[in-house]
Amino acid sequence: MFKALLSLFVISILTGCASADFGSPNTYQRYDVQRIGQMEQATVIRVRPITIESNSDSSGLSSIVSSVAGAFLGSQVIGNGRGRYISGALSGSATGVIAQRVSSMMSHHSGLEVFLLRGNGQTVVVSQVDDQQFVPGEHVYLVNSGSGYRITH
Repeated sequence: MFKALLSLFVISILTGCASADFGSPNTYQRYDVQRIGQMEQATVIRVRPITIESNSDSSGLSSIVSSVAGAFLGSQVIGNGRGRYISGALSGSATGVIAQRVSSMMSHHSGLEVFLLRGNGQTVVVSQVDDQQFVPGEHVYLVNSGSGYRITH
């Protein structure tokens, strides 16, 4: 019984903290598929590591749901009588804090800021997740689709 309640508790925390979509150049949105985009060659001038932040749960809903689940499970598993209320309040508070920290950590992702020299002499900057690496002097493709610009090899 305790293991089942503990599993439910952990699942409630993790489901409230779903990972954010940071727009990988390797992942296309449904509305970008089977559409014409534009592509041009460019040269990498400079690459700089960045941190991409997403405010995917600015409402705090995951913390609230996790707190309620933690309070309920804490009151059922720990203590009896008046001790149930104290253990429920403590476990609910702890669960809310943990869910908030996990959500905050999952909303950050490493990325790159890539400075490019286009064929027409214009310099542009594109930021994207770092699942592809680039070096200065490298020739790359700058792809323009409905969801924005992306750089690829």
